[in-house]
Amino acid sequence: MEDHALYSAPSTPRPTDGMSPSPSTPTPVTRPMSNTECTYKMTDSELPNFVKLRVTNRALFTGRRNSSKLAWRTILKEMGLQGKMSAWQGMKKWDNLKNRYKELKNPPPGVTVTPESWRWFKLIDDAMEGRLDGSAKVLSITSAVTSNDNEFLPSQRPGKRQRCVTGYEDAVGGETELVVNTDDLWGGASGETQEFECDRQEIEQERAQLDSDRVLVEKEREVLERERMVMERERAGLQRELAAVDRDRAALERERASVERDRAALDWKTAQLEKENARMEREKLDLSRDRVAFKKDSTVQTNGGRSAPEEIKEVELDAEQLERRQRFLDLFEKLIEKF
Repeated sequence: MEDHALYSAPSTPRPTDGMSPSPSTPTPVTRPMSNTECTYKMTDSELPNFVKLRVTNRALFTGRRNSSKLAWRTILKEMGLQGKMSAWQGMKKWDNLKNRYKELKNPPPGVTVTPESWRWFKLIDDAMEGRLDGSAKVLSITSAVTSNDNEFLPSQRPGKRQRCVTGYEDAVGGETELVVNTDDLWGGASGETQEFECDRQEIEQERAQLDSDRVLVEKEREVLERERMVMERERAGLQRELAAVDRDRAALERERASVERDRAALDWKTAQLEKENARMEREKLDLSRDRVAFKKDSTVQTNGGRSAPEEIKEVELDAEQLERRQRFLDLFEKLIEKF
């Protein structure tokens, strides 16, 4: 715009409506600029290819100056649309698709939408979820850099007013006098400024997308944090249950040890009883022999074949047997009392 600051448009009056130009009056010739407000409408086969190329070649959109313009030119040239769509129109087409997808994917609260009503919803959903990565050819901006700019439509956004160059051709001399619309010179942005604005909007949109992704990541992180806390509580509960099981196991071990000790004591007492039974059996045998001997002695005494000392001896032996029997009975009663 600095170049236009010193430029003053000639004050050639425009012909009024209803006035027919005379032969000596220059004939106005209107030449509209190449940038047009009419956007090319893609076919049903071109739009999926457009989306796949944009997703596969997202690395071309680095955010640097003119990177968006070159990337879109590369994609449009690959599709053969470089003469039908400008880089700015390609960017707006992509933005419109993303905005429509977001409106259907995340509607406002209380609004019910049917995403399937839009036929391109699944295509854009696959693109946003990364399922279309690598589904198209990987491009390089070299083709766009080395190409002639005349192959592409200018990447200028349409202004609020029609920008045109009006020339009045002199029918006599054949010279052309250019009358430039001063509103376009002072009110409209230059091509470079518009290109910068286009790149800035692309960066802002990428930044907004990154912010949205960051919000989603934060939400997922919060969900994971809540799940982690739930797992921590469950693990603490399991640890308490394991501690209770360990305590029960220790109590069972103590009870088992006590039972083992009681069993050992019972075995010892059983062995003692076995010994006492064996001793009692021996004493019973001794008692039986003494009884037999006593009967034999009684028989001999009846027959008169015994002397007085022998009778005293038999009586003493009988007293010893009685005393031993008494001790045996006392011991047996004690054993019974223990059990």
